[in-house]
Amino acid sequence: MRIRKKTLSIKTLMSVSMALMISVFVLLTASLVDGFVSNAIRENAMDSASEIVTQVNNNLSTYIKDIIDVSDYVRELSRTTSNLTANEIQTRLEALINSRDDVVSITAFDTDGNAIISTEPSVNMNRNVIQEEQWFRRAVDGEGDFFFTGPHRSSTGNADSVISYSTVINYGDINREAAPAVLLIDLNFNFVEELLESAHLSETGYLYIISNDGDIVYHPKERLLDEGTKKEDLESVRRNVYGSYTSTFEDRERLTIIQTVEQTRWRIVGVAFMDELLETLKPFRITLYILMVIFIAIAILLSRAIALHITRPLRMLELDMRKVQDGNFSVSETQGGSKEVESLSHSFLVMVQRIEELMEEVRTTEAVKRQRELDALQAKINPHFLYNTLDSVVWMAETGNNQGVVKMVTALASLFRISIAKGHDTITLKEELSHVESYLDIQSMRYKDKFRFTITLPEELENTPTIKLIIQPIVENSIYHGIKYLQEEGLIEISAETTEDDKVRITVRDNGVGMSPEILSSILDKEKERSHISDGNGIGLINIDERIKLSYGEEYGLSIESELDEGTSVIIVIPHLPPIQPVVIR
Repeated sequence: MRIRKKTLSIKTLMSVSMALMISVFVLLTASLVDGFVSNAIRENAMDSASEIVTQVNNNLSTYIKDIIDVSDYVRELSRTTSNLTANEIQTRLEALINSRDDVVSITAFDTDGNAIISTEPSVNMNRNVIQEEQWFRRAVDGEGDFFFTGPHRSSTGNADSVISYSTVINYGDINREAAPAVLLIDLNFNFVEELLESAHLSETGYLYIISNDGDIVYHPKERLLDEGTKKEDLESVRRNVYGSYTSTFEDRERLTIIQTVEQTRWRIVGVAFMDELLETLKPFRITLYILMVIFIAIAILLSRAIALHITRPLRMLELDMRKVQDGNFSVSETQGGSKEVESLSHSFLVMVQRIEELMEEVRTTEAVKRQRELDALQAKINPHFLYNTLDSVVWMAETGNNQGVVKMVTALASLFRISIAKGHDTITLKEELSHVESYLDIQSMRYKDKFRFTITLPEELENTPTIKLIIQPIVENSIYHGIKYLQEEGLIEISAETTEDDKVRITVRDNGVGMSPEILSSILDKEKERSHISDGNGIGLINIDERIKLSYGEEYGLSIESELDEGTSVIIVIPHLPPIQPVVIR
C-alpha cells in the first residue's frame, strides 16, 4: 500500500523555515554564552573555595606556631639557668593557663611517666598508663621535634576532647639538676572546631582534618560517620595528597581541596558541592533562557505575520470550507486576493449553493419517508386487531351464544371507532384505554372469564395525548403468552401515572408464566427473532417501541420486566403533553 505523503501549507512552510533559522541562531549563541559564563563562574567558585581553605590553613598554622611559642616559653622556664623554683615555675604556668582559654593544662613528666610539675591541682595518674599514651611514646621515641596528637580524652584533666602537643625538654629548677622530661600541653579542641566550622565553602560544604596516615583527626559529622549513617570519600583523598579536584560521591559532584598544615603531619580537607557553588549560575541561566524564549517567540510571531500576510486569502477560503464541513452553509461572497484564489472561491460558492439545494430535497424526502413508515406500522397493526376479534366472534357464533355475539360485535364497533378516529393518529389516553377495555371485554368473553382486569387512569391524565393503538397489542401478548397457560385465574392490571421528570408512565402488568432472561434480553432487539413475542400473524412489541420512538424520540418507548412463574410488566413511557379534546365520535 502506497503511503500518501503529508503536505504542508505555504504559510506553515514559510513560518517554520524562518522560525527555525532564527531559533537555531539564538540557540547556538545562547549555548556559547552559557558555556563561556559557566566556565568563568565555575573557575571563580573553585578559586574562592580554595582561598577559604588556604585562609583557614593559615589561621590554623598561626595557632600551631603560637602553641610552639608557648612550648618554647615553658622550655626556657624549666632550665636551671632561670633560677626559678618548682613553685615559681608552676605559678607562671598557671598564670599562662588563666590568660588563655585554649590551653587546658601544661604538665611535665619524667621519662618513667611520673608527673614532675602540672597546672592541674591534683595529678593522680598511673605511670604505666602514661607510658602507653601515644603522645608520650612518640616524644620519648624521638620521632621528631614535637608532636600533635588528637583529638582524644585528656590524660591529666577533665576535658572530654583535647589536642595534645608533646615534646622532650630538659627540666631542672634551682633545686634540681636538668634531666630529660616530656612536656605535655593539652589544647581545647573547641578552638579548632570553631575555626573549621566558621569557614563556609558552600551552603552545606565543610572542612575536616586527616593525619598523614589518612585517618580522620577531626570531622564535623564524626558522630554520623561512627554510626555509619554517613560516609566520607577518604579513598580519593588518600590518592590525592595535595591540590584540588572534582569527583562524584553519593550522586553529587563535589570539589575537594587538600592542603598540608605547617608544623604538623595533618592535612586539611575542604569539601564544597558544585551545585551550591554554581548557585549564582541559575539566575544567569534563567535570564538567558527567558531572553532565548522571547527571541524565539518574536521570531515565530514575525514569521507567522509575514506568512499570514501572503497566505491570508487562501486561509479565508479554508475557513469557509471548514464552516461548510461543520454544516454551516452561510457562505455568501467570494474571497479576494490573486486571480487564482478568486476563481477557486467562486467555484466553491457555486458548489455550496448546489449542496444546499440537494440537502433540502433530501430533508423533504426523509420527512415523507418517516410519515410513510408510521403509516405502514399502523397498517400492520390494524389487521391484527380485526383478525383476533373476528376469531372470537366466530367462536361464540359456533357455540350459539347470540347475546354474546351481539355484545362482542358492539365492542368490535367501539374498537373500530377508536382505530378510525376520524383519520387522527393521536387520541386521548382515556380513548386509548377505552379501546383496551373493549378488547379485554371481548377476550374475557372468549376465554370464559379465565382472567379479570383493572384499569386505573387519574382524572388529570384523561385528555393527555398519545399515539393510538400502543397498549392493546401489549395486552394481547399478556393474554396469549402469559395468562393463557395459567391454571388459576389470571389478572391484568393497567395503570397510568406521572413520573418525577414529568413524563407519563403506563404499566401493563400480568401474573402470567413470565419469560426467561434470554427471551427478556432479546425481546426488543431488532436483530433477533420475534416469534416468542406474539403469535404467527402478530407484529410484536418491537413495532410499538419503534412507533413511540419515531413519534417522540429515543428517550421514550418500552421497557420490560419479567420473571418465570411470577409474571411480566411492560412499561410505556411517553411525554406529558398538554391535554387535547377527544377525537372519537360515539
